[in-house]
Amino acid sequence: MKFIKRLGFYGGGFAIGIVFLVFFLTGKRTQCTWLPEDRVISDIGRKNYVRFSPEVRTMLQQSKIDTLDIQLILKYGKVDFSKSNTDTIPCNFYHISGRKELANTSLWVRNCDRFTRVEKVLSQ
Repeated sequence: MKFIKRLGFYGGGFAIGIVFLVFFLTGKRTQCTWLPEDRVISDIGRKNYVRFSPEVRTMLQQSKIDTLDIQLILKYGKVDFSKSNTDTIPCNFYHISGRKELANTSLWVRNCDRFTRVEKVLSQ
């Protein structure tokens, strides 16, 4: 079989495969969490509820920060592994900083198996 004919068969199969992938994956919430930062953010997002330390609760009562801001940082934030402590058992501590308009706000988060607890909120 000539190279051009093999290339045609390969291209046809590749095109059919792409069409099937687009058909099956369109409209679904598929994510690729291969990077460590994406895995941490995804794991925090899967928790049923978020707990707050007493220090954070007083900040919320004084209206220094809003729960919506905390949720946005937990969903779209950037994990700084150099400041995080991932060797603790049973809960890991992560330093998550906000992006865009929340860039000057960061959180210290304790990520356990069943819950997530926001320990500190740092504003600059």
